[in-house]
Amino acid sequence: MIRILAIACAALCALSVPAVAQQVVAIGVTQAGSLLYAGGAGIVKVMEKLNLQGRLQPFAGSSTYAPMLDRNELDFGLINVDDAMTAFRGIDNFDGKPNPHLRIVCVLFPLPFGALVPADSHVKTIRDLKGVKMPSQFVGMSTARKLQDAVLATADLSTADMQGVPVANLFQGIDAMAAGRVDAAAIGPGTAQVQIAHTTLSSRGGVRYLSIDNTPEAAAKLRKVVAGRIVTVQPAKHMPGIIGPTNVMAYSMFFMTNDKANPEMIYKLAKEMHDNKALMAEAHPVMAGFDPGRMTEKSDTPFHDGAIKFYREIGQWPPKD
Repeated sequence: MIRILAIACAALCALSVPAVAQQVVAIGVTQAGSLLYAGGAGIVKVMEKLNLQGRLQPFAGSSTYAPMLDRNELDFGLINVDDAMTAFRGIDNFDGKPNPHLRIVCVLFPLPFGALVPADSHVKTIRDLKGVKMPSQFVGMSTARKLQDAVLATADLSTADMQGVPVANLFQGIDAMAAGRVDAAAIGPGTAQVQIAHTTLSSRGGVRYLSIDNTPEAAAKLRKVVAGRIVTVQPAKHMPGIIGPTNVMAYSMFFMTNDKANPEMIYKLAKEMHDNKALMAEAHPVMAGFDPGRMTEKSDTPFHDGAIKFYREIGQWPPKD
């Protein structure tokens, strides 16, 4: 009897021992429905394998939370190539306010970006946009101004050639187009906001993306504004507005941290991401663009030492052109 009681007591004691608590980490992303939010959700899945509990914190744009990441008020963030460079160096939108503690974990995916109009619009090309009403200012997402201007630059235009309608970010710009307050807008295909606008504008045939001229000259004009390239996207169920092979801009999205992050954790996280693309892609098709064979690229912003250790082991360091 005593032995039975002892065993029962031991079992109860074992049940009372708490499991190892997950470490909670905050990840800066843009608002729910955006491609950055979707990408963050994919990373959260991989973090669980390392006993990390990732919590997404939405903001208006990556330029808003890059300084927070630098100050270690966030653990991670998805930041586009332009914000990463300008924030680190303290130029353009971050003029005089460098963020020297930012570090790259990996290249996450190429983010497509293009201009779109209601499907029945008279506008057929980027050049036809001259003089129409388009979103402007983007006070909560400063990089949006450069992204929109990069697309327009391929046709020797800029937002200054339009009738500007002030908005806080790209998402408000799409909402304004759906409501008829602007004639065109710009954002990445596949976002929830585009899907909503496509439904809202169903009486006009939905939305339609405008194809960029895929020429060396157009690409050079684009790169003078943003470090991007021209890619062709194909029609897909999750990308309304892409009605045929369509040329859009693509620019790299980085998964970032700061120099205070534990090198061993970053090493393990980079490795798990490298080995688990399918798991991340379960969250959203945008993560299908993650390339385990191209997790590095040349950048003015440094990579984290823990990530560099992993990339040396797999032959991705130093980054290739």
